[in-house]
Amino acid sequence: MKKTLLAMAVGATIVAAPVIAQADVKMFGKIQVEVVNLDGGIYDSYTRQGDYSGMSRVGFDASKDLGNGLKAIGRLAWGLNPSDGSNGGFAFARSQYVGLAGGWGAFIAGRVQSPYKTYGGVAWDPYVATFMQARRMGGMSGDGTGHNGFVNDQLVYASPVMAGIKFTAHYGLDEDSVDGANGGLDGTWGAGVSGTWGPVEVIGAYLTYKNTTNTLPRVGCADPVTGPGPNCGGDSIDQAKIGIRYKGNGLTAALQYEDVDNAGAIRVNGLRVGGNGEAKIIFANLGYKFGNTLISGNWGTTDTKADNTSDVDYWALGARYYLAKKVSTYLGYAETKQDTKYKMYGVGMRYDF
Repeated sequence: MKKTLLAMAVGATIVAAPVIAQADVKMFGKIQVEVVNLDGGIYDSYTRQGDYSGMSRVGFDASKDLGNGLKAIGRLAWGLNPSDGSNGGFAFARSQYVGLAGGWGAFIAGRVQSPYKTYGGVAWDPYVATFMQARRMGGMSGDGTGHNGFVNDQLVYASPVMAGIKFTAHYGLDEDSVDGANGGLDGTWGAGVSGTWGPVEVIGAYLTYKNTTNTLPRVGCADPVTGPGPNCGGDSIDQAKIGIRYKGNGLTAALQYEDVDNAGAIRVNGLRVGGNGEAKIIFANLGYKFGNTLISGNWGTTDTKADNTSDVDYWALGARYYLAKKVSTYLGYAETKQDTKYKMYGVGMRYDF
C-alpha cells in the first residue's frame, strides 16, 4: 500500500512539473525578528520580541510574455509577524494588483503602495520597518496616507526611465475605498517623480484624498490620545514632499522635506503613544558602508500646526552587518519625544528571499 501511494505521489509530481515550469511565478518574502527594550511613559524597561514595524511579508510575483514586447504582470502579498502570527497574519494585505507592462512603461489596477511612499522616504531610510525607523517616529509621516500607505481601487501608470527620470501617477475611483489604516477615502490621486544622475537622486511626490468619514482613528478625529483633529470629514487632505540624496563611494547622505495635512500616529516599536495632524517634517540621514558593515544615523523633526499637539524630535544610530547579500543582523538605539521621551535599544536579524 505504501509503495502504491509513493508511486502515485511521484507520478503526480512528474505530471505537474511541466505545468509548474511553465508558470512564470516567483515567490518572495522577508523575515525579521527583533528584541527591543523600550523605556518611557508607561513603559518601564519593557522588552518586546517580534516584528512590530512591518518588515516581514510573503508574496508572489507573476508575469507572462504576451509577445510583441508586451507582458502581463501581477502581485499578491501579505504581511505577518513571525514571532506570534499577529499583525493580522495573512489577513494583512500588502500590494495586490494585475496589469500590463512593455517598453512604454506599466499600467496596473488594484491595491498598491502610493508613489508618495515609494519615492524617497522609506527607500532612503536604512532602518525602515525596524524599531529605529523614521516614519511614525517624527522623521516621516506615517499611517495609510504617508510612508506606511497602501491605497485601494487604484489605476496606476509607471513610466520607463528616460534620461534618468521616471514617474508614477495613480487615481482612485470615487467609491469610498477603505484603506486598512484609514476610514473612507474618496477621490484619491497622486504622483511621484525621481531623477537620478550619477550618485545624486532628486525626488518629489504628492498625494491628495477626501476624508468621507468622521472617524479616522489614526489621523486625530475623535482620537483617544490626541483628541479631535483637523480634516475630520469631507475635507481634502494633501501630502507633498521633496528630497535629495547622494550615494557613492560607500557614503550616503539624504535630506527630505514634507508639508502634510496628516502626519499620522507616533508609534514606538508598534505601540501608539501620540499623533499629529497638519505638520512640516524634515528627515536627514548620513551613513557609511565599509566591507559588510553599514553605520548610519537618522535625524528628524515634526513641526506640528495643531494647538492640541506638540512637536516631535527623533534620532537614531545603528549598525548593520551583512552575513550574506540578503541576510543581515543589526543593533542600535533610537529616541523620539512628543511631550514624553521614549528610548529604545535592541538587536534584530533579517532574511530576504
